[in-house]
Amino acid sequence: MYLWHDGNVKREEEIRISPFDHGYLYGMGVFETFRTYEGHPFLFDDHIERLQMSCAAIGIQLPYGREQLLRAVEDLYRVYEEQDLYIRLNVSGGARDIGLSSEPYAEPTVLLYAKPIGQRQPAERALETVRLARSTPETSYRLKSHHYMNNLVAKRHLFNQEAEGLFLTKEGFICEGLTSNIFWRYGNQWYTPPLETGALNGITRQFIMEQVLVEERLALLPQLIEADEILCTNSIQEVVAVSSLDGRTFPGLTGQGYQSIRTLFDQVVQTKWSRRKQG
Repeated sequence: MYLWHDGNVKREEEIRISPFDHGYLYGMGVFETFRTYEGHPFLFDDHIERLQMSCAAIGIQLPYGREQLLRAVEDLYRVYEEQDLYIRLNVSGGARDIGLSSEPYAEPTVLLYAKPIGQRQPAERALETVRLARSTPETSYRLKSHHYMNNLVAKRHLFNQEAEGLFLTKEGFICEGLTSNIFWRYGNQWYTPPLETGALNGITRQFIMEQVLVEERLALLPQLIEADEILCTNSIQEVVAVSSLDGRTFPGLTGQGYQSIRTLFDQVVQTKWSRRKQG
């Protein structure tokens, strides 16, 4: 695997990260995942904006701006002979003495992981409620951070390891998937959990809410089970049709909502830099 590490493309065996990096010791780090379409990193500006906000929230001084990070993506695209890529842009605090630190992290470790990704395909999955409640956010809102133990333990609770797990809050409200946001509809009206549940404000979630009328609503599991259609969304798979929830069948790929929203992506994935801008 090739990675971009602090300014240069390297093979994985060439990269050295300090064992004193606070991303390793204390989970002090954030990341973004996205993919390219014919070389275009879809909604790249939105991902960089959220990364900058996340770094600021935990005191990491990101040393690279938008243009430098875009060149890093372009460099990896060329190294992989212009194959479309799954990209993980990872920022950890960097090396520091053992112990909790209140000082800003001025020398973080910045990595872009990259691997070839296949062409877009229609996707559907079963959805399964996990027994473990969603943990509370790291700050006043959910960051896309290195704190993934809740997700990993919940993954092990799944009966069907191919399913997406559904997190509920400790009060029993619908929150999010293990790696996705959740949308559902009754008739023509779409709903999604509010961020107060602790759900991540996903970039794909934000894009859909710019394109489609969606109401944020607190909902319990029985309300979700009674929906006409359910979707999961993330930045790698875009939108995934739910074929079943805890054994109850849903429309999956045949759902009219899924087909309509996937069409929205068809029109923009090779051109759009931000959900707020044309082109």
